[in-house]
Amino acid sequence: MPELAPIPLPFLGLDSVETLRRMADALPDGLFLTDREGTVTFWNRAAERITGWPRSEAIGQRCSILAGDSVNGCPCGAGLLKCGVAERSRSSLCCTIRKRDGAPQLIVKNAVPLFAADGLPAGTLETFTDVASAPIATAPPAGPAEPAALRDDGAPAGELCGLVGGHEVMRELFRMIALVARTRTTVMITGESGTGKDRVAEAIHRLGARAQRPLVRVSCAALGPAALDVELFGDADGRRRGKIAEADGGTLVLDEVGDAPPAVQAKLLRVVEERASGRAGEERPLAVDVRLLCTTHRDLRPFVKDGRLRADLYFRLAAFPLRVPPLREHAEDVPLLAERFLSELGSGRGLSKDALRLLRAYPWPGNVRELRNALEYAALRAGPGEIRPEHLPRDVLGFRAERRSAPGAAPDPEAEARRALVEALERTGWNRTQAAELLGVSRVTLWKRMRRLGIADPGER
Repeated sequence: MPELAPIPLPFLGLDSVETLRRMADALPDGLFLTDREGTVTFWNRAAERITGWPRSEAIGQRCSILAGDSVNGCPCGAGLLKCGVAERSRSSLCCTIRKRDGAPQLIVKNAVPLFAADGLPAGTLETFTDVASAPIATAPPAGPAEPAALRDDGAPAGELCGLVGGHEVMRELFRMIALVARTRTTVMITGESGTGKDRVAEAIHRLGARAQRPLVRVSCAALGPAALDVELFGDADGRRRGKIAEADGGTLVLDEVGDAPPAVQAKLLRVVEERASGRAGEERPLAVDVRLLCTTHRDLRPFVKDGRLRADLYFRLAAFPLRVPPLREHAEDVPLLAERFLSELGSGRGLSKDALRLLRAYPWPGNVRELRNALEYAALRAGPGEIRPEHLPRDVLGFRAERRSAPGAAPDPEAEARRALVEALERTGWNRTQAAELLGVSRVTLWKRMRRLGIADPGER
């Protein structure tokens, strides 16, 4: 194998391999080197800590010692070429590795190829962050961002940069946002319309190192091919700067990236791969330092399969997929969200118990956005008084009646089960024993249903 030439770094005072090793050992993230066959040649202290493999045992082994499960695991161990790092130029993804004791560990990994003097691939440099131990980021002191409140276990409680939720799925979302915010990894934010994907993108930006730099948004669905090209890259004569240039040093959010036309996709690929952007009509690339965040409400894999979205672009944009759950998966957050929205609306109004019960039973196909709109509507109708059922929108008010009376209507077992369970619990003051008797089931069965449907006692939220 061609040897890598040593890099003289006298201007940094790095005059020895030992100095470089000490610097690598001081890093908080795992770092290791492999040769072209995947054999480990260097292993820092953080790699020892995260994986459990001591340096003395790791060096000389194939990186397949970290190979995780077949579905979510990192495809490591096959060597630089078979892993595809050389062809992709870089690899950034969230995956599962296997620690020395066999336990799985979720990591965020970055890998780049190393090349010898003759241009042939000679090895890889890989870094990885331990998701479980990654510190929860807080908003920077300057600016409008609120720091995340933390529970005793270190998980955000209730709110993160305007995102609200106490359910387990939201706490996990907060944890992943805080994790990825401290990296420059490209993030693909997925979720149904109205779930708050734009706020997730804003939270990632505000909790990261670029918080004081621009946050620029571009909708790929709102503009035609030519207009989108100019919007992103500027016009041919340079009179108008593109949004990519405006986002230099900051974050660019591409909303509904699956709608980008083929010509724009090719240019975006260059932005991702080379951190370079050209103005429309120019071949000379302009260096840019932009972090990319993408949103979509659709599964883009069929787009890749039928050629509407370039596969090489998709896999680079989806380096770190982040799913925003629909409101029906954390319906017990409805009271918390309602309180926040009414406060933001400046209404000062409260919700009656009957109105809150209807809000909790409704499936919210439009998600958090629909809930906010419903509360704004109800607050206007209620005037200065308490919001009661008759003030709610017709869709919410008539949901139960429609389910019971619509001829031939397809039942929604999950919604009906949730409605019946919440009703029984509220009628008994959230006494689980009495609610179980009311439903004709055992207390254990009731508890299992609550877990399955994501329903938590108000005292546990």
